[in-house]
Amino acid sequence: MVARWTSPLVLSAFGLGAVALTAFAAVERALEARAAADGRRAPLLPPSLFRSRAFAATAAVGLLISLGYYGVLFLTTLYFQQERGFSALAAGLVLLPSVGMGLLAAPLFSRISARTGPYVPMAAGLVLGTLGFLGWLLAGDRTPYSILLFALIATGLGQTMTALAATAAVIDAASASGAGIAAAVFNVSRQTGSAVGVALFGTFATTAADFTAGLRLSAAVAAAAFAAGALLALTAGRSARNRPPAAPC
Repeated sequence: MVARWTSPLVLSAFGLGAVALTAFAAVERALEARAAADGRRAPLLPPSLFRSRAFAATAAVGLLISLGYYGVLFLTTLYFQQERGFSALAAGLVLLPSVGMGLLAAPLFSRISARTGPYVPMAAGLVLGTLGFLGWLLAGDRTPYSILLFALIATGLGQTMTALAATAAVIDAASASGAGIAAAVFNVSRQTGSAVGVALFGTFATTAADFTAGLRLSAAVAAAAFAAGALLALTAGRSARNRPPAAPC
C-alpha cells in the first residue's frame, strides 16, 4: 500500500522532521553563543552563516535546481520508455545531450566567471534552464525528438552551469574557515532538492489524467523553480557586490 502525502504516516514524518530541525537550530544557536563568549566547542553548523544573504540565496538556488532538474529527469526516463516505447539503452542515449552538458559547461563557466564572477553565469544558467523546461510543455506521445532536443540541451547546460557557479559563490560567501561547512550545506541542499523533486513530480505523474499531463505540470513547476532561482541569483549578486571587503589577516 502506497502512503499518500496526507496520510498519518507521511504527516507524522513531516512533523517529526520539523521538530528535529527546530531542535537542531536551537542547539546550534546556543553552541555558537557559548563559543563566542568563552571559546567552548563550536557548533557543527553556525546559524550566523545564514545571515549572509548571498550564502542563503545561493543555498536555496541549490535546492531549486536539483528539485527541478532531477525531478524532471526522473520523469523523462519514464516518458521515453513508457510513452515512446524506447528501450532502457535507447532512453539513456536520447538523454545523453542533457546529462553530458558538463563537458561544455565547465570550460564555458570558467571563461565567463573569470570576467564577471559566479553570479552572472548562475543567473544565465537558470534562465536557460527555465526556457528548456518550458520546451517540455510540447511533449506528447508523438512529439519529434528534434523538438525535445532543445529542452534536453537547455536544461542540462543550464543546470550544470548553475551548479558550478553556485558552488563557487557559496564558498565565496563564507569565511575562509567556514568554506568546508558552506560546501557541505550546499551539497545537502541539492540532495534535498533531488529527493523532493522526484517525490513531488512522481506524485504529479501518477495523479494526473495521464502521464504526459503529469510531465507537463512537472516541467512547469521546474521552470518556475528555475525562474525563482534566477531572481535569487540576482539578489545574491547584489548582496555580494555590496559586501564590505574582508579585513586583512
